[in-house]
Parts: sequence; C-alpha cells; structure tokens
Amino acid sequence: MVNSFGQVREFFLRTPCASLDRVLLAAVDEQGNPIVVMVAWVGFRTRGDARRFKDLDDTHGTGNVTPPGGALLGIADVRFTGQHYRSRRAGSVTVIAEAEPVGGPVTDEVLDGLAEVAVLLPRP
Repeated sequence: MVNSFGQVREFFLRTPCASLDRVLLAAVDEQGNPIVVMVAWVGFRTRGDARRFKDLDDTHGTGNVTPPGGALLGIADVRFTGQHYRSRRAGSVTVIAEAEPVGGPVTDEVLDGLAEVAVLLPRP
C-alpha cells in the first residue's frame, strides 16, 4: 500500500486492507498554538487481520499509515512521531489517531487528549 511505510507497508503487501479512510484535522490549544491530528480507519476482510494490524501498528517504530497531504491546511511538513498515538479496533476496522504540534509549545496532556478523542470519531 502506497499510503504506509515500514513494517506496516510489508504487512499490507501480505494482508491487503479492504478500505482506507484518512483525515487531517487542525486544532489549537488554549494558548492558540496550532496542532494537527491525523485519523485513519483501516478496514480488513476479517477481525483477525484487523487485530494483527493493530498489534503491529501499536508497536512504536514499526511504521504506520501516512497522513493525507496537509498543504491545504498549511502543514505540509508535519512529521508524526507516534508519541501521541491512540488506536482501537471496531470489528474488522482498526482506527488510529495521532496528534502533533505545528508550532509553539503544546503539552503532552493536550496532544494525548486529542488523540484519545480523535480515535473515537466516526468513520467519514
């Protein structure tokens, strides 16, 4: 899958996903510091495939789904580190969410909170 990297990409070569929806959201903290949140819904043919994908993706350093382009939001160069990451599985779909600051100091608490909420968003 071209929208992934690392071991996650290798996983998709062996176990193709059935669907992929991604969104990039912009937010600000209480001080007005910009934040970007990426959410991806990765659908599989079976719950087992979704579980195996989640297990792999939850392991830091194994790769991930790439975010959609952020040029329209003015955040084309944001690098997602996986430090503010959450995931959940809903049947045969694995939902992943990551948050990163775009500029200015944003607390880990805010970034983690945004990822916790974003992973609960309904699929578009």
